[in-house]
Amino acid sequence: MIEYNREIKDKWEEYDAELNDPFTTPISSKDRKLKDRLKSNTPQKKSKSKNLVTTTGKKLVKLENKSIIIDLSEDELSRRGRIIKQSKLLDEILEELETELLSVDMGHSVVSELIDLLRANLVGTRVPRKAKLGEIVERVVHRSLSHLLESEYWDFDKTVQSLISDESPISIMIVGVNGTGKTTSTAKIAKRLTDQGYSVVLAAADTFRAGAIDQLAGHAEKIGVRCIKSQRGGDSAALARDAIESARAKDDDIVIIDTAGRMQNKTNLMEELRKVRRVSNPHLVLFVADALAGNDAVTQAVEFQKMLEFDGAILCKLDTDARGGAALSIAHATGKPIILAGIGQGYDDLEIFNPQWLLNSILT
Repeated sequence: MIEYNREIKDKWEEYDAELNDPFTTPISSKDRKLKDRLKSNTPQKKSKSKNLVTTTGKKLVKLENKSIIIDLSEDELSRRGRIIKQSKLLDEILEELETELLSVDMGHSVVSELIDLLRANLVGTRVPRKAKLGEIVERVVHRSLSHLLESEYWDFDKTVQSLISDESPISIMIVGVNGTGKTTSTAKIAKRLTDQGYSVVLAAADTFRAGAIDQLAGHAEKIGVRCIKSQRGGDSAALARDAIESARAKDDDIVIIDTAGRMQNKTNLMEELRKVRRVSNPHLVLFVADALAGNDAVTQAVEFQKMLEFDGAILCKLDTDARGGAALSIAHATGKPIILAGIGQGYDDLEIFNPQWLLNSILT
């Protein structure tokens, strides 16, 4: 976990002489009002009964979360103990936490919101007398970030299975900014689904670059799937439609549409991408982000979503990103979950995104 100032942690009692004890009881009227005000601004959890659907109205299969989320209730007491009070010591711990989270590429807005959330949960809470404030903060941070990553989280494999049980073929549209790894991710998804027994067709809808068409065709040959392509400069939307029709005629299960990279600020290019979506009417739209891009990836995701809404994100190069805060910020800023994670260069180096793995890497 984040290494809090050792002097603060080791000399907890020494601070009592020079600082207000954060475990002061009874809590003052001013602190109660602060706690109530902060809690009133705390985002409320969405109803668990809400059905998840794609941007085109298809049903998503929500991930059944089996991980254990540590809640503050494990430390909170209903009577006796000590009450955490707003203090200089608490401020110092939260300031150090804020610096640490910003250093792992978490966006400023999500970090600020998290710090406010921590104050809302901590100030006024009654805990055991021997409880260490640093350890309490650690558990609350883990709980808060877990909720952030797992909110609206859906299972990719089960969703594909569910969609295919209703109709076939289904189509998956891959979108994103230039150079983020869309074509490689397309091939990895094709390999993953082929290994699960599905027949997959790739659609080379990036018709602006001959190199992109050849690259996808090369991937298709290596993993043993068909690739529908055209000459450079062809109609991307028409090619996507043709790929779906070809898959239907040959009883294939899945069409994965690899689109041209679009800078999110190029309106005319984004309009053509919307045309591909309108014509192909994909079951899923996945945004590809580069973990190494840090906060730039967050900005790209936010601006991209304004032009073309997506259902979830694939975070590439996660194996080379020692920080990983971009995943937290993308989920926070777009309201869309990270679904898949690229963890290497091989076709098999694509995994279902594990929020707890990311949290452990960040908070260790």
